[in-house]
Formats: sequence, C-alpha cells, structure tokens
Amino acid sequence: MCVWVPLWPVQRRLSGQPELNGRPLILFAEGRRGLSVSACSPEAVRFGIHVGMPLGEARSLLPNATSRRRRQDGSKPVCQRADPLGDRTQLQALAIHCQCYSPLVGLEDGAEPESLWIDITGSEVLFGGEEGLAKALRDDLAQQGLQVRVAIADTWGAAWAVSHYAEPVVSLVPAAGQTAALAPLPVAALRVPGSVADSLRGLDITTIGRLMRLPRESLPSRFGKELGRRLDQAMGRAPEMLTSERLVEPIAAEWLFEDPVTDRQSLDHVCAVLLERLLVMLEARQAGLRDLTCHWLGTDAEPLSLRLLRPTTERRHLLELLRLRCERAAFTAGVTGVRMEAVELGLPPVRQATLFEDETGEKHQRALAELVDRLSSRLGREAVLRSHLHPDPLPEFSCATLPWLEQRPPTPDTTAIPSQLRCRPLRLLRAPRPLSIDRFSPDGWPAQVDRSPVVRVSGPERIAAGWWRGVDAERDYYRLTLAHGASLWVFYDLNGDRWCLHGLFD
Repeated sequence: MCVWVPLWPVQRRLSGQPELNGRPLILFAEGRRGLSVSACSPEAVRFGIHVGMPLGEARSLLPNATSRRRRQDGSKPVCQRADPLGDRTQLQALAIHCQCYSPLVGLEDGAEPESLWIDITGSEVLFGGEEGLAKALRDDLAQQGLQVRVAIADTWGAAWAVSHYAEPVVSLVPAAGQTAALAPLPVAALRVPGSVADSLRGLDITTIGRLMRLPRESLPSRFGKELGRRLDQAMGRAPEMLTSERLVEPIAAEWLFEDPVTDRQSLDHVCAVLLERLLVMLEARQAGLRDLTCHWLGTDAEPLSLRLLRPTTERRHLLELLRLRCERAAFTAGVTGVRMEAVELGLPPVRQATLFEDETGEKHQRALAELVDRLSSRLGREAVLRSHLHPDPLPEFSCATLPWLEQRPPTPDTTAIPSQLRCRPLRLLRAPRPLSIDRFSPDGWPAQVDRSPVVRVSGPERIAAGWWRGVDAERDYYRLTLAHGASLWVFYDLNGDRWCLHGLFD
C-alpha cells in the first residue's frame, strides 16, 4: 500500500496551524539564485505562483496586504521558510502512527518524501479486506486534517504510480494486474528523472504502455539504466526494499514502594539505584545520557527534568545534579514509586590518545559542561544563555541568545561572507535609536553630531531586507568619525526619512 500525502510540507503546517486554512501559504528556501518557492498551497497557485519561482516575484503576485478585502476575510498571504528536516521527522511520526494497521511502515525513497509504504500482507483480514483497510486508514488521517490518496498493488512502484496519477482517491490494483493499471499512466509515474521523461515525451512516448512496446534491450543505451530499473520494479521483475520505521523502546527503570515514602534520604537512595541501572543499559548501547526525566508516582509533583550540555555517563556528576533538583521538588503526599527514563541519548565525548598526554583542553571542556549543567539546574535553562550568529541581513537579527542546553545552531561559513559585510562594530545597540544631529553639510551628510564635528564619512552600504517578516527595511549605512575620536555606525532610513545610530566602533 502507498499512502500519498499531496503537498506534505503545506499540509503539515495547515494541520498544526488551523488559522492558516484558506490563506495563500508559500514555503521558501535558499536556492542557487536566492530565495525561491519550494512549496505553495492551492490558494497561492490561483495567483500564478509555482514551485521554483523567485520569492520576490511570488510576493508581487499576491494581493495587496493592505487591501480592504484582505482585512475583511482574513486572507492575508503567509510566507514561511521551508523545513525539510522537520517535514521528514513528522512524516516518520506519522509512519509510527500507522503501525496500528501494519507493523511494517516506512517512507518512500527520496530526499523529501511525501508518501508512506505499508506492507499489509495478512493485515487486511482485520479490516474486512483491502478496501476496508484503505478506507479506515484514509478516514483516520482525515480526522487529523490530512488529505491522502491510497493505492494497493503487488509492487511498491505500481502502488506509488497509481496513487499519484490515477483518478480515484482509493485505488485497488488486482493481483498481477499492474501492467493494465500502469499502461495509461504517464512515464513520470515510474519515478524517473525529469530529463528522461522529457526525452521520452519528445519522442511521443507519453504513456507507460507505449514505453513497454519498445525493445527492452534498447532502453539502457538510449535513456540510461534508471528507466529500465524503475520499469522492472513497477512490474515486479526487480526487487525493491522497504525500510520500516521502528518505535524505539524507552530506556527506563522503575522502583515501587510497598507504602508511600516521604523521607528524602530514601528517595535520594532510590534515585541513585535507578540511575545506576540506566547507566548499565546505556553502557550496553555505548551511548551517553543527554536528557533525563524522573516521575514521582502517586503524587501531583511535577516530573524532574534534567538536561545536560553534552552526553555523559559520569555517575558522580549525574547524581549531584539529581540531588540538586530533588531539593526543589515539593511533595504534597507520599511517593508510591519512582520512574526514571532516558529521554535523549548521544555519543559521549571521545578523544584520541596521543603519545604525550595533554588533557588540559579536555579538562576545561568537561569543567565548562559541568558548570553549565549545575547553573542550569539551579537557575533554570532560560537563565543560562549564550550568543550565536544567525544568518540574517538585518544587523539587529544577526545575533541572538540561546539557552546553553539547547541544540547548537550550525556554525555559519564566514569564508563565504564578503569582507565588507564582516566590517561590523563590536558594540551593537539592541535597537537603533535616533541620532542627535546638530548640523548638516550642504550635501546632506551629518556635519556635527552631539556637538562634535564629523571629520570623515565612509559609505554607504545599502541593506534592503526584512520584508518576509511583514516590515520592509531600506537603509543606507555609514561610518562617521567624529573630531573627539569616536566612530559611529549610523544609517539613513529611506522609509522613515531619518538618521539612526546602530553601533559604535572601538
């Protein structure tokens, strides 16, 4: 069985954000020529927007955001950045959900999958046949806000082709009937590259039926091996494997008391025993603990959550953090049991041995990680922050703070940044503020700022961006050197017709 979720990136967002239904939705990503449309909703297609179109051109085709019609019906267009990794993760979660219909559920091959493959051998009898199983699954996903197309065939290739290009929403291909089912479908239904499909279309080979009339031995030399392999897989002459998603069993340990316990020392002892059991399980997997949750059974106390900067298996450090967090737990009733679960795992730090051991760097990293863990346990995750660079053209959004215990963002490639863009002041204001100008020059430049003459003006550097957030920014940046030695980073706002101070050079 092949379950196709058309426009999965769009449907995923609409199912999670119902307020976007009925509004033109555009997903964009970085391409060779800048930002371009990677997916769009049917409402956006009505305005002539298609995949691959530059984002600026797509925005120009959308209705005016200030029009009266938009204010009345709430159809304001929405532009969001594409998230292929998040789409794949959510599709994997959907595959796990569909394991109630069959234990073997996986994603289709491809970089950005939109379909699920389900091996329903022996499962159809539980739903009254193949048609009953297909309709039950379709209705189940419809309750989650997803529109799907389902096809059942003897091969994965035939099921994929029928689900994508046949008219019925639910299609059942009879046994050994893939030849008749595939014959009227276009060649693109074989999952061949677009260049191969275009070449066949140029020779008036528009359907799979016409392709099958060609001599089989002439296909590889004229169109490559991929076409013959996909045709054989659809017809069942070549194997195609299914990689099923597996539900990972949680790593957990539990201790139940005969009578409710309120003694803190007893709870600390039980936590130490359960932690030791978890570490034994992790040692078998050669993994380290990154995120830990401790549930207090029989009480209304909030579960204890412990997140670490890097995966570790050090019992002393983990036990110290557990005791710090347990001191803050408030119990209104006796605890009937303790359940400890490893939420996230990771590879512990591994350092290659050298001839002359020098563990200074490793000791500093370990000490820093332990310090961050202790501070975060005492003060909370949101109180221990670090700064990181963010690839944004507007300077005020190019740097942000992030909790230390969150996932590390990807390090930007500074070698690809032009040298003039790296010339930024070390001191950047949180938000631009109006510049106090005492006198202008005949050319319109600031001649005196804060009662100090301007001796040098460098620039401009134009930054026009931010329109995808709903606010356009058009600025000309300059570096002003004052007579008393201060060096300012200012800009002229083309939209607001004003001068603003944004940073100071040391």
